Amino acid sequence: MFEVKTTEKPVNLAYGDSELNLHMDLPMYESGPGLQLLHCIRFDECVEGGVSVLVDSFEVCEALRQKHPNHFATLTRVPHTSFRIHSKNHEQTAMYTYSRRHIELDESGEVTAIFWNPAILGPLCVSEDDVEPYYEAFRCFWKMLMESPSKVQHRLLPGEVLTFNNRRALHARTSFERNGGVRHLAGCYVNIDDFKSAVQVLGEKFDKNYQVKRVFNQCSF
Repeated sequence: MFEVKTTEKPVNLAYGDSELNLHMDLPMYESGPGLQLLHCIRFDECVEGGVSVLVDSFEVCEALRQKHPNHFATLTRVPHTSFRIHSKNHEQTAMYTYSRRHIELDESGEVTAIFWNPAILGPLCVSEDDVEPYYEAFRCFWKMLMESPSKVQHRLLPGEVLTFNNRRALHARTSFERNGGVRHLAGCYVNIDDFKSAVQVLGEKFDKNYQVKRVFNQCSF
């Protein structure tokens, strides 16, 4: 469990009141969170902004493949580095780094995973010939995400729970002014493989041939 509310000295952008761009949580882990649940505990009417945003990264990824195949190929080939460092000045010292491609494909060319969090990108450790193509592809994909027709925006109401697949649905938040009020969410994660297992067990109760597909855990089916 974690709490999302404004603090005076936030160690994470989520704990401030500034805009959060589209991202997935914790891509610096080998296996990041699967489902994410955000429970709105309090959202005072005087708070302006703080709207939740979701975009289907898979839909945008396929659009990138069709409209800009060279950029798509670059993001499936050139690795980026995600990192998070908490210094000794924080309550918990930590150093996480992970290098991989933004878009992962299976042997048939189908997208099996997308990793995207510009806020925690580290230095690009690649061949000099890949630097310019990478950033061109990165900017193109970012622009398409921001302009995606799949974008959904919603101001959460107290008691509502926003649930989404962190591996597919990128999420964001508009900046907000508290005006003396409070915006408070409580969140938690569900491991993607545990979720897939639970759905598979449930599905087989109704159809013995049921097969869970495309949960974006880098599995080919």
